[in-house]
Amino acid sequence: MKFSIGCSDLKKALQQVINVIPTKTTLPILSHVLFELKDNQITLSATDLEVSLKTIIKLSPDGAESEGNITISGRLLFDVVRELPDIPLDISVVDNNRILVKSSRGQYTFFGEDIKDFPQLPAIDVKHEISFNRKLLHEHIDKSLFAVSTDELRASLMGVLLQVKENEYRMVSTNGHRLVKIINKRFTGGDSVDDIIIPVKALNLLQKNLESDGDVKVSFASNHVIFDLDNVIINAMLIEGKYPDYDKVIPSNNDKKLLINREQLISALRTVSVLANKITQQVKISLEKSKVTIASQDMDRGEGLETIEAEYTGDPMEIGFNSVYLLDVLNHLDSENVEFLLDTSVSPALVFPENQKEDEDILMLVMPIKLRE
Repeated sequence: MKFSIGCSDLKKALQQVINVIPTKTTLPILSHVLFELKDNQITLSATDLEVSLKTIIKLSPDGAESEGNITISGRLLFDVVRELPDIPLDISVVDNNRILVKSSRGQYTFFGEDIKDFPQLPAIDVKHEISFNRKLLHEHIDKSLFAVSTDELRASLMGVLLQVKENEYRMVSTNGHRLVKIINKRFTGGDSVDDIIIPVKALNLLQKNLESDGDVKVSFASNHVIFDLDNVIINAMLIEGKYPDYDKVIPSNNDKKLLINREQLISALRTVSVLANKITQQVKISLEKSKVTIASQDMDRGEGLETIEAEYTGDPMEIGFNSVYLLDVLNHLDSENVEFLLDTSVSPALVFPENQKEDEDILMLVMPIKLRE
């Protein structure tokens, strides 16, 4: 294998694939990137056995001298390449799987491995292929990921639920303390797909590659999902198990309404929570007709209190929240004002943007915590 490539092109491709490489593994080959040169293009692949990513670089007409393949330590190669300016690189495989990288500044030798040890993806029986708008999908992933659980005992909650219907799709995430439900009614996939749970790592990788306009083709199989972004392909094994019935935890009788400026509430929460208990991060929110008072207390450090103007409809009440959880919700809404629907001090609070986008419904739920006497 022998080819020439611009340093910036190789650096960009390596940045994409090394995000897949596991930080700790008992299989050394998983720290490698597979290079495959064929038909005047080089394909870089990496996998952790559950998520795989391929990125393709088209070479200049005279860029490929001889085809072949090899695996190289991904991070080691990237650590060298990222220090080089955007200069041409000549890369070749010499005897005993050694990789030689030459530039106008010097040369570097890496020890590669034969590709026979590199994991091959299993054959996948694709059942559905549907296109999604990249910009909207990027936005919905961003609003969903923060609420995903990290509890390995509840594996089905360690990913985002994707429900695809003929005229809408839904994305749902929850960790028991927060819940996000997003409905995109502008979607016209034309086909229904069985509910799937996509792991966080795959969605993080996808999000990093959704920045351009247009659509992304998504292929659904019984236990895999594949995202095709032109020169980048992400293949992820789905999380097994049944996602809980999230609608059961979303209350329908919350009749106390709070309308408040989002940025003012965020600022007050950040300030007051400095003096909240370090373990519980509890803040007390007192609701009255035209104002909201946010208070915190820590026996060792002091107390904080701020009052904000707001519109509240309902009997006065006090409710406690983990300030971190509440800030997470507020930071993932875009509107100037947010609306809370509340019932009691121990019931889930529903949070919405004041004005929903056309053909889109976003609901966020945050559980209160019991106030200390």
